[in-house]
This record gives sequence, structure tokens and C-alpha cells, in this order.
Amino acid sequence: MSGNVTLEVGVVRFDVEYRRFGGDRGPAIRVFGNVDGKDTQLLRFDCFDTAPHYHYDPTGFDGYHSLDRAVVPDVVAWSLVQVRDNLRTMVKTAGYRDLAEKIDAAAVAASVPELRRAVDQVSQE
Repeated sequence: MSGNVTLEVGVVRFDVEYRRFGGDRGPAIRVFGNVDGKDTQLLRFDCFDTAPHYHYDPTGFDGYHSLDRAVVPDVVAWSLVQVRDNLRTMVKTAGYRDLAEKIDAAAVAASVPELRRAVDQVSQE
């Protein structure tokens, strides 16, 4: 794993890293928040080369969802749109309704260009 980039936006933190897992690889966007005093991974977007996917609550119930490259050819762009437009809903779906209500959607949307730069940066390392 190469270095990672961290970006805090209100009550959520984005950790962007380049992951290698099970013979696959690619950038990952991990979303964290404080749940009952514990740093908790809420969502993870694995923008892998072969089997891109995302997780709701990866370390909890792990709602795993595959992405079909025929339908979603640019999984990084798709993931960033989800962060920009649907983060609150996705965090609720992951089971963190109270935290989702505290997310500043406008600040998250404004952070997407910086998240894109972070993905590009970790992908170059």
C-alpha cells in the first residue's frame, strides 16, 4: 500500500489510499466518523481494476455491492458523485442515522475536487 491522504470535512473523514487486495488493486475512498466515541469506518469505495465495489459499514454488517464496468466505466467518477450527492443517504443506509444528520452536504460537495486530487495522488505513487 502506498501512502494515503486524509481529508476532514465536518463530522466525516475521508482516507484515500491505493489498495492491493486479493490480486486486485486500485484507489479506495474510505469514509470515517465518530460513532459513540469510536472512530468508525462508515463506507468504503474500492475503485479496483478488476472487481470494483463499495461497502456499507465494512467492519460491521458489510453491505458489499459490486460495480459493473459495463454500466459504470469510470468507478472513481461514480464514487465521487456518490460522495457529493448521496453521502448522507449512504451513511444512513450503513446504519448511522444520527451521524448522517450532522453531515454538512455543502461542505462535502465542495471537497470533491480535493478528493479527486487525492485519488490521483495515491494512484501515482
